[in-house]
Amino acid sequence: MLRLIDFNKAEIARSVFYGGDAGAKDAIIHGGEAWMIKYPKTTRDFVNPQISYTTSPLSEYIGSKIYESLGIPVHETLLGVRNNKVVAACKDFTRKWAGGPSMGIGGSRMEKQLVPFHDLKNSFMSSSLESYSGSGSETLLDEVLAAICGQEDLKSIPGVLERFWDMFIVDAFIGNNDRNNGNWGILIDLKSGELTLAPVFDNGNAFFNKRGLAQMEKRLDNQAAMREDAYLNALCAYKYTGLDNEGQKINPFTYIARGGNADCAAAALRFVNSVNMDSIENIIENIPESAGNLSVMPEKQKAFYLELMRIRLNQALIPAVIK
Repeated sequence: MLRLIDFNKAEIARSVFYGGDAGAKDAIIHGGEAWMIKYPKTTRDFVNPQISYTTSPLSEYIGSKIYESLGIPVHETLLGVRNNKVVAACKDFTRKWAGGPSMGIGGSRMEKQLVPFHDLKNSFMSSSLESYSGSGSETLLDEVLAAICGQEDLKSIPGVLERFWDMFIVDAFIGNNDRNNGNWGILIDLKSGELTLAPVFDNGNAFFNKRGLAQMEKRLDNQAAMREDAYLNALCAYKYTGLDNEGQKINPFTYIARGGNADCAAAALRFVNSVNMDSIENIIENIPESAGNLSVMPEKQKAFYLELMRIRLNQALIPAVIK
């Protein structure tokens, strides 16, 4: 059984700050390295909230471990406790922590700069599209693919298109509908200037992280509702282009099943050939139900997550590959 790490006494990494709107974040030192602590976000501003806080740290941990099980580079993630909350700790892949005054306050040294795809797309103008928004935030799929294949820095890095489609498939499998243009990118080595793909990061919006346990239990007893949750009503961050459905968010499973994109089909095949449900079940079953006075992952929640993934795999992804 996984033992949650107690981060309460971890030293704060001064002069290190992390952005994003998914919840509060701390920068700490753990094992001589800089880590980002991701707290669950309060639901007080939500309409009819089912729970007081989202389960995004749990989603971050499980989603990252599933990426790791598939052999896809992903940020190192730990599950722990801090300030009486279940938290995810994500290792900072941009900096080293050397300690001592020679390294500045707290000993932080940036070694790599993260450049999100948003900024790369923002620098790209396409002459191959009839219209182009020119916005780094826009997630029209045609624009995203044009930038991946046409932006000069991205063109120089092997495997970018494959990584995009791998994320498209795995995010569908874990139910992450927030792979926006700021949630993936490249790294620039600040000494050598070498460009590489960043590991996959920011998986906290997976697994219906705003849903309460009572609602999960209710859905578990209704196979039609589970199919709706698993793939029939699924949406991703990317949008269609075209007169009939311009700007509509894509159901990734419908897109995969249509088979109109060879790179997407190849990624689906890679996934089906690599996924190991026994390994994924071990990841989830090894998470404790509680830690001290904190609820971590009750058995019904584990059953809900696993059943969603089994349905997606057996009723949507495998049939799309072998049709």
